[in-house]
Amino acid sequence: MSIPFSDAGLRLDQAPPLAIPASFFLLAPAAVIASGIWLLVQGGDPLGSPWHPTTVILTHLATLGFLAAVMLGALYQMIPVVAGVPVPGVRAAYGVLALFGGGLVVLLVGLSGWKGVPIIIGGSAILAALVVFLLPVAFGMIRGAARTMTVAGMGLSLVSLATVLTLGLLMAWGFATGNFPGARTWWVQVHLCVGLLGWVGMLISSVSWQVVPMFYLSPEPGRAEKVLVWGLVLLGVVAPVVLLLAGPSPVTASKVLAVAAAPAVAAIWLLHPLSTLVRIARRTRRRPDASLLFWRFGLLVALTLPPLAVLAVMSRDLRWPVLVGWLACWGWAGAIVHGMLGRIISFLVWFHRFSPLIGKIPVPSMRKLLPERHVRIGFALHATSVVLGAAAIVFGTDVLAWLTGAALIATGGSLAAALIRTLKQFPPDVPSGSA
Repeated sequence: MSIPFSDAGLRLDQAPPLAIPASFFLLAPAAVIASGIWLLVQGGDPLGSPWHPTTVILTHLATLGFLAAVMLGALYQMIPVVAGVPVPGVRAAYGVLALFGGGLVVLLVGLSGWKGVPIIIGGSAILAALVVFLLPVAFGMIRGAARTMTVAGMGLSLVSLATVLTLGLLMAWGFATGNFPGARTWWVQVHLCVGLLGWVGMLISSVSWQVVPMFYLSPEPGRAEKVLVWGLVLLGVVAPVVLLLAGPSPVTASKVLAVAAAPAVAAIWLLHPLSTLVRIARRTRRRPDASLLFWRFGLLVALTLPPLAVLAVMSRDLRWPVLVGWLACWGWAGAIVHGMLGRIISFLVWFHRFSPLIGKIPVPSMRKLLPERHVRIGFALHATSVVLGAAAIVFGTDVLAWLTGAALIATGGSLAAALIRTLKQFPPDVPSGSA
């Protein structure tokens, strides 16, 4: 039996135990379900203003509970495979998971109205988790022999994560103590810019350079394109942070910060989506693949974000920044991460449990571990929740917010079922004397 993907020069022998990425991945559907329950309880309040406390909770469920949890698990998997060296002390990942998950719960309790001590404790736990995560992962990347643009992109995303963490902790301390470090609008704007474009966007882009050709047999992007994306993101992340620290004019702050972030916006929400859509259309494997629905949907949503972001900066209507955040977190990044979760978990289960048995017993393909119909159901639910959420923001009705919450619960349940179904797949006992 042939291996059902192109390994693209990866060091698959360096992969960590399956339980490590899988344990992080299982946090994701829980966060989605919690987001749905939150909308059912709160109605349209979390979708009405970026400054509403309930919106802050929904945002952190999406960015930390869903996106960050998946990305931490994926990096534990990708760094040794792509960079060619194991992450030192990889089993400390279980401690990272406990601190991160527990800290997130306590932080959300604090943000829900308790303030003070819960916010400080939750933020400290998340800080400890990410420090324990970043140090060995960064050390592994530095030691690794590979010096590819994928590794460089992962490095920039990790630096962005550290920056986001620092900004977030300063804001959490200010929120808890009533002594905010500066103008809240500026800090939140830069925090979101570095998080969405530097941490999330750069990681999605750099990982896509490896996994899209690997899983879908599409052409690889040229080195010049990768360097351009990397450079634009670096510029669009550093410039807003420098301006924030310099203290821009109160009259022009938001617009100046938006202009400073423009290179990263162009790279992550224009150049990368257009290039990836073209390469997907030119793939050599022409048979339908349900996970590509997520990629196409997420990349198309990304193309709507630059004009919407301009509108959000120029308009006084608070619905526009909420819409940008919703589409960026759940329509673009959320869709791509959701789609890749099914692909990655199927590959990991196949690689760890079935690939050693090739030639001894019949080995199923990855597609059989997670059937296409499950993936299509997950996509339909995810896309429905994106559309309902956008409508709830635009029209401002509780009914649409409740429907969005129900769709999120169904999406999270579908994702949990897909992950658990795949993780429960084990090969039969190998008959004695098999070749």
